[in-house]
Amino acid sequence: MKKLFYCLFLIFACITKYQAQDPQYSQYYANALYLSPAFAGADQNSRAIFATRYQWPGLDAAFVSNTFSADHFFPNYKSGVGLIATTDYFTAAKMRSSEVGAIYSFQAKLSEKVVFRPALQLSYVSRSIDFGKLTFGSQYNANGFQGGSTQENFNDNTVSYLDVSAGGLLYATNYWVGLSTHHLNTPDQSFIKGESPLPIKASLSGGYKFSFTPEWRKKHINPDEDKSITATFLYKMQGKSDQLDIGIYGRYNVAVIGLWYRGIPVKLYDGESSNNDAMVFLIGFVHNGFTMGYSYDYTISKLSKTSAGSHELTLSYAIKNKPSKKIQKRPVCPKF
Repeated sequence: MKKLFYCLFLIFACITKYQAQDPQYSQYYANALYLSPAFAGADQNSRAIFATRYQWPGLDAAFVSNTFSADHFFPNYKSGVGLIATTDYFTAAKMRSSEVGAIYSFQAKLSEKVVFRPALQLSYVSRSIDFGKLTFGSQYNANGFQGGSTQENFNDNTVSYLDVSAGGLLYATNYWVGLSTHHLNTPDQSFIKGESPLPIKASLSGGYKFSFTPEWRKKHINPDEDKSITATFLYKMQGKSDQLDIGIYGRYNVAVIGLWYRGIPVKLYDGESSNNDAMVFLIGFVHNGFTMGYSYDYTISKLSKTSAGSHELTLSYAIKNKPSKKIQKRPVCPKF
């Protein structure tokens, strides 16, 4: 019964204007273009990234999200371009959201050590739902679910719209900070026309890398030789919801391990005694431009007994561009 009511709550949240939210990824820097369009071309190579996430498999209302992105840097034009495609599938209602976007970013050198990258993203989004999988209040009485027709009226089981996003990335040799805003045009994403403008999602992220391997050694002796510790954070807000991810990961040559916390313990909502979401554990591998990372979200909220956590896998491959005659600063961004 708890699963049923929880499922109904999530379905309601997905089709009303109050709770519409974007899918999230724990390995946010691995899925760089999804985090911010400003990361397009930031690696200064040709790069492809795939990420998949299976959230709350223990519930009937699990989410499955997939993202593929590719980007390339043009040093002569100080520009990066990218392509990103995302699908988000809500198993309980057979609801699917698909998005394809094009990205342009520009690299501006502020000083000998600091670089700024503004970016713009234009996307086309399509959403569909199987209303036959939903139940509504008019189908229930004192004896429980009775079935039959419902009084709710929907215009269509599909909806599509254009979406506008932007971002900025400031970085130097060992640190970076970025700001991104998605859904700047607040498109109507509801199956009831005019009822659900998608709230703007704003994200602030950053990090600092403590490297124990000289940069010249990685470039000239072994590019996979990297001994470092990196601290990162991501704060995002959308509508009435906000969330903080903060953690640390270490790399020792080709091996990577990490630990993150998700939640805002100092911000409590009415009727809540804690505001914790999950602990995220990461293991990864880096070799010759190929990176792979697996993470598991251990739920520490009230869903801990039923959600079964979340699983996430990321894969990426980068091909080095030919050296340019002009010296270009290279951002220090984590591979995971």
